Amino acid sequence: MSIKDTLEQIDLKDKKADVYLACLELGESTATQIAKKAGIKRPYFYDLANSLIKRGLIKQSKKGKRTFFNAIDPEKLKALEEEKLKKIEEIMPELKSLYKTTGAKPRIYFYEGKDGVDEVNQDALNYQGEMVGFSTEKFLTAQERKLALSFIQQRIKNKIKARVIGPVSNEFIELKKRDETELRETKMLPKDFYDSNVEITIYGNKVSIVNYRENFAFIIESSDVAKPLKMIFELIWRGGFVIN
Repeated sequence: MSIKDTLEQIDLKDKKADVYLACLELGESTATQIAKKAGIKRPYFYDLANSLIKRGLIKQSKKGKRTFFNAIDPEKLKALEEEKLKKIEEIMPELKSLYKTTGAKPRIYFYEGKDGVDEVNQDALNYQGEMVGFSTEKFLTAQERKLALSFIQQRIKNKIKARVIGPVSNEFIELKKRDETELRETKMLPKDFYDSNVEITIYGNKVSIVNYRENFAFIIESSDVAKPLKMIFELIWRGGFVIN
């Protein structure tokens, strides 16, 4: 990733990154010099410069009748970003209060592709409590084995315990053998009772549903959805259908 790409990620877009970099390279310079270096027209430069001045990224000074512009020390750029993060942290309790999910307003997030599926799995790994769910042997096939191993290793690293129900299969029999070392309890159901292409994971007030065959997933964030699904899981876990 280039310097410009990185600057654009902190919202120096629409040629602002070019102007800031030009100011850094040239040092104290006129609008004409900076505009030429940045590859933009001079009138457009003033709009960008005013925006950067407001953000404290460049400063303006006068010498006689001439106006000069200069970039701040890059270390100050870092300090400005840290100050923004500090301000966000200060209002985080209020933001979280507004974000809290109620039963009447569940949040549903949809993801596509392998990157989307991985993002959903990462969300589960951010939860600090136990995760439970109904798994699928599709998660353990050769095609997805790398993803499965990465997920399991990260879960172990985060010290997250799991309870899993899956269909009777060679994959789950082998998985169960590693339960103790992988912080997991595994139980199996007869395939005529449970055999699915999707994996359902319940953690906190969230439920993730992943289809590894079609490469799509979604997260439902709602206590009113997660709680009864957790109850169904517990009923099956404790019931007579499972094979230990």
